[in-house]
Parts: sequence; C-alpha cells; structure tokens
Amino acid sequence: MFREFFRFELSYQLRSPLPWVIAAVFALLAFGATTSDIIMIGEGIGNTNRNAPYVILTFLDVFSTLGLFVAVALIAQPLLRDFELGTEELFFSKPLNKATYLWGRFAAGSLMTLIVMIVTALGMMLGGLMPWIDPQRLGPFSLAPFLWGFGVVVVPNLLFSGALLSLLAVTTRRLLLVFIGVVAFLTLWAIAGSLTQDIQYHTIAALIDPLGGEAISQAMRYWSVAERNTQLPELSGLVLLNRLMWTSVAVVMLVATQLLFKPQRQRSKKHWWQRSRKSEESSEVAPVARTRPAAKQAFAPRAFDAKTALGPMALT
Repeated sequence: MFREFFRFELSYQLRSPLPWVIAAVFALLAFGATTSDIIMIGEGIGNTNRNAPYVILTFLDVFSTLGLFVAVALIAQPLLRDFELGTEELFFSKPLNKATYLWGRFAAGSLMTLIVMIVTALGMMLGGLMPWIDPQRLGPFSLAPFLWGFGVVVVPNLLFSGALLSLLAVTTRRLLLVFIGVVAFLTLWAIAGSLTQDIQYHTIAALIDPLGGEAISQAMRYWSVAERNTQLPELSGLVLLNRLMWTSVAVVMLVATQLLFKPQRQRSKKHWWQRSRKSEESSEVAPVARTRPAAKQAFAPRAFDAKTALGPMALT
C-alpha cells in the first residue's frame, strides 16, 4: 500500500502545474543571479567567481530556506487534502495502516520538493555556461559543490522542513494554520539570528540555526577570494554538529507526527469544549421539555349505528 500511495501522489504532483511553475521561477532567479549583478541572492557574488563553491552554497542555502513555502504546497497540502475535501472516509472506511497513508504521501511530496531544488541547481549550472559572462569571472566547472550542497544543506533542510510541516498538518488539520506556523517559525528564526549577531554568541548562533546557513557561513567567513573560489567547508566542527543536531530534531518530529496522526474514523472523542457545550445545551433544553404539558390528542368518536350508516344518504 505504501507503493500505491507514493505512486498516486507522485503522479498527481507530476501532472500538476504548481511544482513546475515554482521550479521555473527558482531556476530563473538562480540563472539571473549567476549571470547578472541585477539579481542578488543572499550576500551577493562580490569578487568571487560566479560559479565558485561559495556562491553555489550560498544560493542553495537561500533556496532551501524558501523551500519551506514550497513544502507547504507539496508536503503539507497532500496530507490535508482528504480531510479538507471530506474524502478521508473513503480511505479509512476499511482497516488501513495509517503509516502507509502518511509516509507514502510524505515521501512523494519530499521527492517532488527535491526535484524543484534540482531544477534550481540546473539553472545555476546553465548560467555558468552563458557566453556573455567574463571568462575571468568563471572557474572550472565541478559537480562537487552541488553534491556537497545537496548532501549537507538541501537534503537535511528538506527533511527538517517536511517534518515540521507534517507535524503542523496532522495537529492543526488546517492549511492556513500550517502557513501561519511557517511564518511564525521564520520570524522566530530571524529574531534569534539578530539577537546572536555579537561575536561572543557566534557558537550559539551556529548551533541554533535549524537550516545550517549560519554554521556554514562562519566556516567560510574569513576565507580569501581564492579560497572561496576553490574550496569547500570541512564537514566537521560546528557544521557537523549543527547538521546532526537538527537532523535528530527532524527525526523526533517525524516520530511525533506518526504518533499524533489520527484518521477521521478514529476521532470519536469530543473535545472538552464540545462536551461542555453539549452538556449546556442539554441542560437548557431538558427543563423546557419537563415543564411543557403534554398535548391531548383528539379522537373522533366511534359509532356504528343506523345514523352513521344513513349519514351520507341523508346529506344527498
């Protein structure tokens, strides 16, 4: 059943225009930022090469942050589609393992989000091949920065974003509340970053950043232009600790999602405010029912005599 849910959801999203529109917009932004100074993403390119590892990692970090809103449409919305349309009873009318339903759709949405990021990376690759770029601003093409960026930045961030949105989806059951939760998370993330700008809080800032951008930025902060053009950060120290810590948080949220996910047919218990409201309504109606006198029913008299038999003839 997992394969069926995964195949159905992936086929549905591949036919939907929304993921491809988002991928095209991201790819165009990445292409424009790589080939021109008009579009600036993150801190900009500066004096580094336009296809430098530093630039590629910066772009991937920014787009993976924007991927939170992409995951709302591609991961959270599929988990809520049946509950918003009222079709969950079709799935849960018979015994069904909720894990297959939940993780089949989660895996398909995560894969589609990853495809969006791959298309974005292709936009960066294509931008580095344009003939109008000054050859002195281009280094040799290498897949290593893209593979490092996807392995250390994009995939862990996608796992965290998907886990956060799935947990919000199964607990709130409203897409609007999920979107509000994403905005609240980004607001708190920005506030935490602004409060830890001082150099004495750099270690804390690198660890509390769930998307890992601060840890990677600190690893490359004092690099020269030549180092930014050729080198990648080492997967150690704060970078490794940040990735392991927030990946573990994502796993915990996924486990909580599994435990808190309740199909429609299992939600038989009323909430406390629903129970209290029902008891108040019953208490208000009950006295009225007791004080209302019972209406007497009128019955026609039953007579079987000669007058009854000759009544219709008498009228004529």
